[in-house]
Amino acid sequence: MPLDLQARFERMLNASRDTGDGGREILETAYHTLAAGKAMLRWPDVGLEDLWAHALKEGRTMFDDPAVRWGKTGPKETADMLGQTTIGPWQMTLRNVQKEYGPQFGVKSEWTAGQVFEFCQKHPQIQAGMICDYIQISYSTYGTRSPYAIQRYFWLAAFVRGEIGQGAWDSSVLPKPPDGDWTKLTAAMKRDTGFYAKQILLGTDYNRRGLLYWLWLNDDLDAIKATLQTWADQRDGSWDEAEAQANLIGPRGRYHISADDLQYVPEEECRKAIASALERIKPREGN
Repeated sequence: MPLDLQARFERMLNASRDTGDGGREILETAYHTLAAGKAMLRWPDVGLEDLWAHALKEGRTMFDDPAVRWGKTGPKETADMLGQTTIGPWQMTLRNVQKEYGPQFGVKSEWTAGQVFEFCQKHPQIQAGMICDYIQISYSTYGTRSPYAIQRYFWLAAFVRGEIGQGAWDSSVLPKPPDGDWTKLTAAMKRDTGFYAKQILLGTDYNRRGLLYWLWLNDDLDAIKATLQTWADQRDGSWDEAEAQANLIGPRGRYHISADDLQYVPEEECRKAIASALERIKPREGN
């Protein structure tokens, strides 16, 4: 029987002691927010593992600094390719908070950027709620834990158009701007970057605990198998500018995970469990 949310939280907290007091605060905030939402039948496809994998990827360097843990970070600090200002450990953009995900949590359209930053810093649980909304919409649109759903967190349109994420999958997703100036980034620099969604799924050399690791830790082998099958079945897409979403009309197979992709997964037993699941995964044939 799958572990309940509290049991998952306790296991993950115990395995995340290396993230310090800041990490504990973020994981606890995620847990309490998700539990409250699920009690109201919200976010059916979002797991604590999803929230934690994204937080580790997006904001791990901020965990130890109380001044920025829930506050704003600018493009010079994050090397953002579009020069965006982001907020908190899940690095939601100011625009998304102001226009898309914040209003239902109390963000007012007439607020200045400074007022938005102040509000978010005072309400970490609202940051967690907004990211739950974001992930749920991604999963509802493109499939739970699918490549495109996870990539939506990190500029899906540019990925589908081949403008980012076309280098080695485990390369940095952020190109290094000349002189630290994001405006000097070239198209080639952006294109030659790593595949964000795959890094979330499997981890990298600097963040080895990806989404599959946390599912394994919680004995959720069914979720691992379902996720691997979803990746194997994922079609390539083209970007529909009018609808602002990907049309999944291309061939399957590009996103199939292989045993060779597991080099960063920590713990031998975890790698064996994922590799064993992979042996039974075959891309679906036909339409």
